[in-house]
Amino acid sequence: MALRSVRTLRRGLMALSIALPAMFVVSTGIAVVQDYRATVKQAESDMRSVAVALEEHAMRTFGEADTLVRIATAEIGRRGLTPTAADEHALHDILATATRNSPLTSGAVVLSADGWVRASAAAYPMAPVDARDRDYYTDLRAHRRTGILVSRPIAAGPAEMRGIPVARRVDDPDGSMDMIVAVGVDTAYFDRFYRDLELGYGIKMMLVRRDGWVITETPMRADAAQHNLADTRTFRLLASAPIGVYDTDSTASDGGPLVVGYASLAQSPVVAVASVARAEVLQPWSRRSRQVVGICALSTVLVLCLLRFLWLQLASLDAAQEGLARRNEDVNAERRRFQELVDGIDGVVWEALLPDFHFTYVSGNAEAVSGYTAEQWMRDRQFWRDRLCTGPDGKHIEPVLSTARPGLIKPIEHHIVAPDGKDLWLRSNVMLAHTRDGDVQVRGVTTDITPQKQSELQLYEANHVDPLTRLPNRRAVLERIGHALLLAEHNQAIVAVVLIDIDNFNTLNDSLGHERGDEALVQVAGRLQRCLGRTDMLGRMGGDEFAVVMEEVDRVALKAEHLAECISASLEENVSVRDREVYLTVSMGIALYPQDGKDAQTLLRNADTALHRVKAAGRNGWQFFDSSMARLVEQRLDMETALRQAIEREELRLYYQPQRSLEDGKIVGAEALVRWERPGVGMVPPQEFIRLAEENGLIVALGNWVLQAACSQAMAWNKAGMPLRIAVNVSVVQLQQPDFVARVRSALKRSGLPTRCLELEITEGAVVADVLDALDKLHQIKAMGVELAVDDFGTGYSSLSYLKQMPVDRLKIDQSFVRDIPNNADDCAIVRAILAMASNLKLQVIAEGVESEDQLTFLHDEGCQEVQGYLLSPPVNADSFIARFRDAGRVAEASQ
Repeated sequence: MALRSVRTLRRGLMALSIALPAMFVVSTGIAVVQDYRATVKQAESDMRSVAVALEEHAMRTFGEADTLVRIATAEIGRRGLTPTAADEHALHDILATATRNSPLTSGAVVLSADGWVRASAAAYPMAPVDARDRDYYTDLRAHRRTGILVSRPIAAGPAEMRGIPVARRVDDPDGSMDMIVAVGVDTAYFDRFYRDLELGYGIKMMLVRRDGWVITETPMRADAAQHNLADTRTFRLLASAPIGVYDTDSTASDGGPLVVGYASLAQSPVVAVASVARAEVLQPWSRRSRQVVGICALSTVLVLCLLRFLWLQLASLDAAQEGLARRNEDVNAERRRFQELVDGIDGVVWEALLPDFHFTYVSGNAEAVSGYTAEQWMRDRQFWRDRLCTGPDGKHIEPVLSTARPGLIKPIEHHIVAPDGKDLWLRSNVMLAHTRDGDVQVRGVTTDITPQKQSELQLYEANHVDPLTRLPNRRAVLERIGHALLLAEHNQAIVAVVLIDIDNFNTLNDSLGHERGDEALVQVAGRLQRCLGRTDMLGRMGGDEFAVVMEEVDRVALKAEHLAECISASLEENVSVRDREVYLTVSMGIALYPQDGKDAQTLLRNADTALHRVKAAGRNGWQFFDSSMARLVEQRLDMETALRQAIEREELRLYYQPQRSLEDGKIVGAEALVRWERPGVGMVPPQEFIRLAEENGLIVALGNWVLQAACSQAMAWNKAGMPLRIAVNVSVVQLQQPDFVARVRSALKRSGLPTRCLELEITEGAVVADVLDALDKLHQIKAMGVELAVDDFGTGYSSLSYLKQMPVDRLKIDQSFVRDIPNNADDCAIVRAILAMASNLKLQVIAEGVESEDQLTFLHDEGCQEVQGYLLSPPVNADSFIARFRDAGRVAEASQ
């Protein structure tokens, strides 16, 4: 019986020697696999986040460079400069001024249309440099791009820019390319920024153009700019998802598979790519896996040794006693080695009993990881609750540990304050197990993840915080609006979005510099912040524009009105910017949910519409959005689009009103008047579409077309035996164009019209904007033989000041003075004075708006030379004109 019991016990020991190691191996395998998946997933998340942050930083950087390009382009256009040797010094000054205080630029250049660098911010004077092989020149020469162009990086001499060119094309009014202005973004700027991020791993970061060419990378390779990634997996995935991450299956050129993250938002010219070798990512996992496997192997050895010890004791009591003594020595040695191994890993290994979470074992490196010694962990029975389960705000946050079944549970993150006051973040990988006594035991390994949390915080701030004002940026504002709308929909509440724009802030920047402008923005942000309510949020949308998201708004929106009044009052006091005192005002537009929009983009767009209404009304105020604003904007956009198409498709028509001499009664000329019969709408009043054309810049194209068409028609009449003078109105904007004289010369040359047959009508105000430039152009035109007339004479405020300097041939009396003659004594006196002044200056006079015989008789008696108006004929088309006035007896001879 005793022998059978011994044999039964020995069989049981044999079964245990197989079952226990198998259990350890399975548990360890599960832990290693789960840790592997979590490590890879975290690396993928990190690469995606890094790529998004790089892409947004690149867009801000290239956007700032493009702003410098547009500033330089605007100044060049304002001063009428051309890429020639005569303007080289002025161009150099503009480029140098635009890039002087920018840390990201490496230079700026101006290229002429033939591809030669004519001016540089780096040197003056300079010999022209051939840049026809530059990527941005060939691209802009072939395409009329209106947006930002990011070119491939270049390395050039001191007279030309280096780095990544950001360029814009400047066109002549006829659409041909006049010049290219480009600013180089220093590749070292990206390299410094990427290295300063200190993201960990061995992350490789690069920026790639949409066509696949690499423009910069960190670490930088000498031949980086020669690589094209258009055929890589990144660009294949980019077609379906603007942001993503993937693992390479095959071996990469740098020695192993990679984890690759990419990002390129809509309208972005670049793709940001961040990659890290999978071997680099898995190094910590490998160390942890070796540690866990080592612990498992060591535990297995201990169990097997214990079983062997029992096995031998059953065989012989004496041998068991000797074996026990030897085993005790071996066990002590193994424990010492085990303790040394545990104390040497990068983490705290511990055991604790539930439910009070009393630590029964803590490895000796606890102080190095957490700042608290292993004795403090075990002595303080509330250490888990009071130290490891307290959030940054001091609130108690204890994770739920299910005791339903043993095994690994989700990793737990802890925020603790070390004895030296430092904030630390720890992560515990926990496993539940039951003791032999039936108690629940917790085992875990706690590691320090503070550097990882700091990196996550940096990435979050890069995505959501404005670096200048430290306010939430545009993305954060949009997220807050979305969150507020969800709550408002659930609570049937109102949300207000207030868009705030600083009036004339560009003037402050231009006069005081961008550094002082930034200081003013920070001070304005502080004053706006003090006006907010408890639930309001202030963010910077970009530039000098801010936005406030207001929740808990009352039904009559008094809270929004009070905020607007508070903001206006807060800016009544001047803003101190270093040694200057400036006064700022703001314009505000307010949109309310749900009546003005049910999503963030609609609310912001409508608030912006209301804001622009305030600016149009004189600025320094606020206004709520209403639907009529949207209709007016829509109608204006519709008419602007239709007018642009009408000009491009040459759908406009010219009508002609005859001008008659009072000396012999013959028709001596005709005034060309543009008319627009819009399909489906009818005849559009000229004052409406001409004013619109002046406001949106279409007046130049419209005026050029009228000039060319009128000259061509006059030449046709000339060939048909009607040598008439054609009068063409010239707007202020046309006269201000640098190529206006060339346009006139080109119209005459293309039509073949004799110069004496063309008369340009200039308003009095056209000279006032830039007196010297306007007079110079008028003298050049007069030197060609073209006649000049002052239109609407007497209605301006500068006629007497500049009339004697203008090389004009005739004055045109405005119809407002003709309408009531000869019955109105004041108008009669004004007309007589104009005629007398013109006689003394040896100028001819033509009166417009003549509609009665009495008016005609008065003008003839007072010595007026010519008239036009409805008495003679309303404006008619070219065919009707020639049909009515072809009679040779009514048309002036060519000699006149």
